[in-house]
Amino acid sequence: MRSMLSIAVIGLLTSGNIHAEGLAKRARGNSFNPQIGLNSLFSYKNSNKNSSTDGFSFDEAELQFSSDVDAYFRAEATIAIHKEIEEEEHDGHTHNHTSYAVEPEEIFVETTALPVLTVRAGKFLTSFGKLNTTHTHALPFVDKGLLQEKVFGDEGLSEVGASVSGLLPLSWFSELTYSALQGDNEDVFNAEDKHSLGHAARFTNLFELSDSATIEFGLSGLTQKAHEETKTDIYGADLTFKWKPVNLGKYNSFSWSTEYIKKDKKGEDSSSEVKGVSSYLKYQTSQRTFVQYRFEDLKVDDVKNTAHSALVAYVPSEFSSIRLQFDRIDDNSEEKENKLTLQFNISIGAHPAHNY
Repeated sequence: MRSMLSIAVIGLLTSGNIHAEGLAKRARGNSFNPQIGLNSLFSYKNSNKNSSTDGFSFDEAELQFSSDVDAYFRAEATIAIHKEIEEEEHDGHTHNHTSYAVEPEEIFVETTALPVLTVRAGKFLTSFGKLNTTHTHALPFVDKGLLQEKVFGDEGLSEVGASVSGLLPLSWFSELTYSALQGDNEDVFNAEDKHSLGHAARFTNLFELSDSATIEFGLSGLTQKAHEETKTDIYGADLTFKWKPVNLGKYNSFSWSTEYIKKDKKGEDSSSEVKGVSSYLKYQTSQRTFVQYRFEDLKVDDVKNTAHSALVAYVPSEFSSIRLQFDRIDDNSEEKENKLTLQFNISIGAHPAHNY
């Protein structure tokens, strides 16, 4: 009887060890699988001036992968599928052709084990201003706005290069980031000269005013000099106030953000200047609803542009939202543009944290 009991105990222990080893192997196996997420944007647009984008459309999808490489590095990749509208001439008439392009928005590796500093290399959204590092689906409005578009172009500033960021030894959150960029964005750089790198820096400070309120101040700069006659300088400053009560933060919150950017781009044959301000208010009226307003005032080569945007949003969860936005844009032409956009935003899978 004792021998049978001993055999049974040994069998249980052995099977337990085998089961534990199996779980450990599966756990190690899962650690090699990256987190995967997909975000998709669908919209309906109606404009009195630009009918090429009117109607229902699938605007963009972002496929995101992220994982620790080992104890020293982590990697992240965001592949974007977005709509492109091309004009074609046929029989003396202009026709719009819609297609979709697949492009790497971000593919980079960064350090995780260095003290104080984080080093990143690859293709990434450059740390400049308040919005450039924000992916399309996480923007406060359905678009980046007129100022961002005129300064950085439709795709924003996503370049190949390397960056170093670190926290400064201060009593508040203070971060300094420097980036060296190859510079292929023709709205910003002289992309023909591969030997002239672009240099960007951002200085961010975040102060806690109370348990419910914070204020953030940032300074940004970017420069590239290819020749004596070819140079780009961009400077910016941004200020953001956020309020979220400790007890009722689930139902009410408020934020105000203002950003000023100036771009001087000098080429051998032409030069351009863009400068202006973009400011918005965002108020949470209930657990799932928001109302927002944005005003932009800028000059593009001394031509004044203004834009007013109003938005209402229904956000059932962090994985979905329905937003309705109205824009009135005055680009100093004969007719002002009135544009209505209804956007449906969905996310599945792993959902990375958004910028604060």
